[in-house]
Amino acid sequence: MNSDDLSRRSTLELLSLTQQRNSSHENKYEATQSLLKRWRQGIDLEPLINLLLSENSHDRLRGANYISELGREVEGLNVAATMLADDALPACRRAFVEYVENSAYYEQAVAKALTKCLLDTDLYVRSAVIGWATRTSDETFEDFSRMVATGAGRREPRFANPLSNDFWNESSLRRAVRGLDIIRRLREGKQIHQIRTDFPGEDSFIFDIVEFSLTLRDRLARWQER
Repeated sequence: MNSDDLSRRSTLELLSLTQQRNSSHENKYEATQSLLKRWRQGIDLEPLINLLLSENSHDRLRGANYISELGREVEGLNVAATMLADDALPACRRAFVEYVENSAYYEQAVAKALTKCLLDTDLYVRSAVIGWATRTSDETFEDFSRMVATGAGRREPRFANPLSNDFWNESSLRRAVRGLDIIRRLREGKQIHQIRTDFPGEDSFIFDIVEFSLTLRDRLARWQER
């Protein structure tokens, strides 16, 4: 299937093609690339937005995968993409963080959503925010830090006993502050093994994910030398 044939097809037809079992891997890939090209230009966004806002988890996951690959901000997608921060699926919440990093899209609603994701119980989501905050600009990081420090985005516990609420509020605050301190160390260029020692309360998998990302180019170079 050539690009001219794909360009004549509607967005809904291309979406259908990516899901057809009898369609070749090459055709699915080309259809996906054609879709991403349209959406990067802000063309025919409604089908993608419908996926992101769908009550069907499989559809939302499809939409999340698409926005992770856009690599840029598409203004018409910003609201729907930000809503993924509250999705029940961790992969969708992570896709929101990836969209923010790839697009450099940032405003107060996004900052608040990112603070939720910093406190996420899914380690991939939390580590994605740590990675974004490590690489973002000084100005954006300082604004994000202030937002975290105010407790914005924290999910309020709802126990009948107020002492139980106090327990989890304090736990969330400690986790938020610890996350910010880890990010600051990373932004300062500290080594992962040093940071691991300084933050025994953080899950080691978080550091594994961060270290994997930081050493990706080095591993690629060593592999190519073989």
